[in-house]
Amino acid sequence: MYGVVIVEDEELERQALRTILTEHVDGIRILGEARTGLEAVQLIDQHEIDIMLVDINIPLMSGLEVVRHLRRKRADTKVIITTAYDFFEMTHTAIQLKVDEYLLKPIRTPALVATIQSCILQLGTARHCRVLAERLAELLGQNAYQDSIALVRRHVEWIYAQQGTQQGEDPRSLLLGFSSAVVGLVREKGLTIPDGLSRQIMGLQSLPADDQSAKVVLDVFLGLVDLLFDRDGERFGGSSTTVKKVLDYIERNMMRRVTLEDAAEYADISPSYLSRMFKKALNINFVTYLTGRRIEIAKEMLRETDRSITAIAAELSYNDVNYFCKSFKKEVGVSPAEYRRQSA
Repeated sequence: MYGVVIVEDEELERQALRTILTEHVDGIRILGEARTGLEAVQLIDQHEIDIMLVDINIPLMSGLEVVRHLRRKRADTKVIITTAYDFFEMTHTAIQLKVDEYLLKPIRTPALVATIQSCILQLGTARHCRVLAERLAELLGQNAYQDSIALVRRHVEWIYAQQGTQQGEDPRSLLLGFSSAVVGLVREKGLTIPDGLSRQIMGLQSLPADDQSAKVVLDVFLGLVDLLFDRDGERFGGSSTTVKKVLDYIERNMMRRVTLEDAAEYADISPSYLSRMFKKALNINFVTYLTGRRIEIAKEMLRETDRSITAIAAELSYNDVNYFCKSFKKEVGVSPAEYRRQSA
């Protein structure tokens, strides 16, 4: 896990930063929060910090004085300055203190997530992959299949988003590093990778790192997640309910055209019985739930990636982009393009 400290005297700002980090960045652990410079110094002295967000204008020592103290302790901690003011003199001092990033308030979610991911990448891709594998192991212990699928999906999308950036990382090397870490977790659990999946993993080395290959790549990683969660052919060792199994099936096959009949066959019950069970358990019908989940994933992709609306629609199994846009507007109230503009 990456240890993060938030230094911010405004309660609402501090809460917002914490929420964004915990909900949008995998592998983050908040080590502590400070309202003053003195509290920040105590946290620096107590913890090994990977990333620190620090507001300049805090009481009892300025943010820059806090960074100066940090640099005497740790030269490799990534520091992100947050401030409502853009002063040249302050910027000059921040450069001297080797501040890594600089964000002006009000801080928007996409900007903060991108900045944190940039700092994580600078800390080393090998470590990043290990951290994500550790997080997958935690989710495995919690039987959190859907969260594991979401983690893999987000990371694959993030890898493809690195194409054309100035980070100097080849998306293929990031994919290979991530696959190596997840395969290591599979072997650590004493599981054998089927020959077909092994060939797919080997194929990542020659697969073009472009938008057309994203679906293939995601399918490989979802196969590894399935392998981790399957036990003797029964996910979670028989402890999950039928509805939970169906929810997991939906999440796993979100990029395909899933029907009620498909899910019922998977659960080995009749479609009509599954429909009644689904409605009773969730107070929503199968199709409405499936549409809602697809729209939620589409919103995340619109916020956090630069992929075209056509590509997002295709990835979520909408053959007609106009129908996708219509469904999105019905659910969200605005078109996908407008939602992306509002979230920027």
